[in-house]
Amino acid sequence: MATNPGDQMSPRARFASDLAEHRKAARMTQAALAARIRCHESLISHIETGRRPPTSDFAQEADKAFDLDGHFVALFKRISQSPTLGWFARWVEEIEPRAVILQSWDPLLIPGLLQNADYARTIFATTASANHVEERVQARTRRIAIFDSPYPPTFLGLIDEGVLHRPIGGPAVLAGQLHYLLELSQHPRITVQVVPTAAGSISGMMSAFALARLRDGSEVVSADSVLSGQVTGDHEAVARLKQRYDSIRADAQSKNITQQIIEDAIRQWTS
Repeated sequence: MATNPGDQMSPRARFASDLAEHRKAARMTQAALAARIRCHESLISHIETGRRPPTSDFAQEADKAFDLDGHFVALFKRISQSPTLGWFARWVEEIEPRAVILQSWDPLLIPGLLQNADYARTIFATTASANHVEERVQARTRRIAIFDSPYPPTFLGLIDEGVLHRPIGGPAVLAGQLHYLLELSQHPRITVQVVPTAAGSISGMMSAFALARLRDGSEVVSADSVLSGQVTGDHEAVARLKQRYDSIRADAQSKNITQQIIEDAIRQWTS
């Protein structure tokens, strides 16, 4: 069955795309739509480009403007019911689905994009309220679907060797995650490389981070820390993290050797 590109979009990205599509089909400029909805023209631009989320009132006015029976209101409800991802929501909902190349560095955990349900559940059990754990797990494990989209990205993931020996959830959970990681590492669009502990990668000890190159050529980074995180396209921040990524990758093992290292770790945790 053919995949509809819209099916891979988050509700927020779908809202933005549909707004622009309906506006253009109606032969309306952003200024004309703003006048009809009674808002500033810049708000239309910001919502269409994903820089601002829509509000309930805006969704209702958009339906009226295009004579739709609750289309945008329904999308807004899906946005408001999405799991709370905080600052990282923009990365998951807007950046990953539009990326051509994704690169990540993780010194403490398996990359979120490559986590299985049991491993993710163990992590969220310590950071999310009990009634939101499963919601967060499903949101995380659904991210792998970007590789089944019509325009899948290339993913290059660097992980510290210590991650393979950190028994998140216990030996059985970690072994299951490593089996899953090994399977994904054989995907033609996914490359996983282990950075050996012996490398002493000082530049990688600061924090986990990710980089994305989008279809329009722009570049965006996300960086996480204990107290805060951010998603930004700031040129200086992008250049700094690209340089750090290249420095870390210089110490990484090849893809084939990495797969052998993962297999060795699986044997350790299943013996």
